[in-house]
Amino acid sequence: MRQVLIVDDDTIVRITLRSLIDWESFGYQVRADAVNGKQALQYLDDDPVDLVITDMKMPVMDGLTLIDTIHKKGLFPKILVLSGYDDFKLVREAFCLGASDYLLKADLEPQLLESALERLAEDWKKEEERDAPASDGRADILADMAMGRRPLDASLFSGDYVVARFEIEDYIRHGARFSGDLEEELIRPFLNLARQIPRVAARCLLGSLSPSQYIMLYQVADRRIYQENVLSTCRQLSSVWRNYMNLPVSAGTSQIETDPSAFWDRMEEAGQQLKLRYLKGKAKICVPWEKNAVRYAQVAAVGEEYRRLIHGLCVCDELAVEEEKSRLFAALYQMERQPAMDLCLCLICSLAWELEENHDDIRSLFAEEIDHYAKLARFEEIRTLELWLGNYLRWFFDHQSHKQDRNQEDLMIRAKRFILDNYPNPELTLGSVAGYVGLNEKYFSSKFTKEEGMTFTNYLTEVRIRKARELMDQTSLKIYEISQSVGYNSVEHFTRVFKKLCKVSPGNYRKSGEDA
Repeated sequence: MRQVLIVDDDTIVRITLRSLIDWESFGYQVRADAVNGKQALQYLDDDPVDLVITDMKMPVMDGLTLIDTIHKKGLFPKILVLSGYDDFKLVREAFCLGASDYLLKADLEPQLLESALERLAEDWKKEEERDAPASDGRADILADMAMGRRPLDASLFSGDYVVARFEIEDYIRHGARFSGDLEEELIRPFLNLARQIPRVAARCLLGSLSPSQYIMLYQVADRRIYQENVLSTCRQLSSVWRNYMNLPVSAGTSQIETDPSAFWDRMEEAGQQLKLRYLKGKAKICVPWEKNAVRYAQVAAVGEEYRRLIHGLCVCDELAVEEEKSRLFAALYQMERQPAMDLCLCLICSLAWELEENHDDIRSLFAEEIDHYAKLARFEEIRTLELWLGNYLRWFFDHQSHKQDRNQEDLMIRAKRFILDNYPNPELTLGSVAGYVGLNEKYFSSKFTKEEGMTFTNYLTEVRIRKARELMDQTSLKIYEISQSVGYNSVEHFTRVFKKLCKVSPGNYRKSGEDA
């Protein structure tokens, strides 16, 4: 039985990982968990393990420092990295330090964890069978190289190339159709379908970065017509995936490149182009050679310049919005038509990025697809451009306002659901719940007590003790483990609270249940 150590500062993640699968059926046993890298090292000094599952961003000591220190101590367990963000640079650095595999927290589910454990088991098997060749496919090599799991492999390159990045739009909704083994039901069919296209099979190599994101290495045959060929190939792929798998897929590509060592720069460029897709509508291709298209750096600069306006629109701060709109429109009238149009496009894309950060899609605000380039190109005068943009921003503001109004209607439901989702976190407070539902702490406290008939503190205590009783009835966890699982750092404090509510100590409660 291989021994596992879980390292994450989020109590909920640690509990989720412990309960997500039947570890022993896969040949693993979770021996302990730690809240940061320093605590993990203290455990490893006395109890080496076979597998460390670690978060990247933690207080005291982060995941990268932990991995580096583990290896400096002469310990070489397998490392499975957890990342809360789709941050390829951070994960790539972890692989450079010796990580074995990774999982995105957003994609954390039984099938993906089981697949990762099976891959690790296969790695151990290959290490033990020294005569077994390491036989990764070229697509796996590309994906591993893109993620930093292996160094640059020059054999993949044969002259000029272009990198393309693909993303399944609205993945949360579309990915739900593939509820089983994502590797077998989504990723493999997705890639195999692409490889059936003759020119893709002849000139391209595709790999999976995650269930929602894919990478393509396009080998250029003729520099004179590469732009047309790359664009046509991406369009054909997008069409095939939509027609045969009902998946809307957008793409971003890099410029042409000759130097294999510039692969990661071109990969980042393709990702930046992909983020410009919001200006075109769903399932579109964004290429860096397109004329009159705004650039990633332009959007980033406008987003910074009008940060107060963007934030005000998203949180419905009318005063800030009106003040910043006046500044924006004054700037428009100082510009020629094309720069003014570019400013509007950059602002819209910046709004899309802001919503994307909150797992929302700006395109869901409108009933129909909008190609903003085509839309704005029809406005010949700055005045008509200003009127359209003013209406657009008002529509955006009203949408956010209505969304907030709808949220207010089920505010207590959302608050109680948040409590039920986060009660294991010892740091859960009245202020954190009030902040989650967007209310002043004092007002929320009064509203909660009035509508629930008890204070927030009493409600949270009842939830925790009820969950503790369920764990005592249904599991063989020790009292101190149950205490930690329901949000109490001190078992003594947990015992006092439990006895006060239940009129019996935790130990006697469990004993009475066993006697019955």
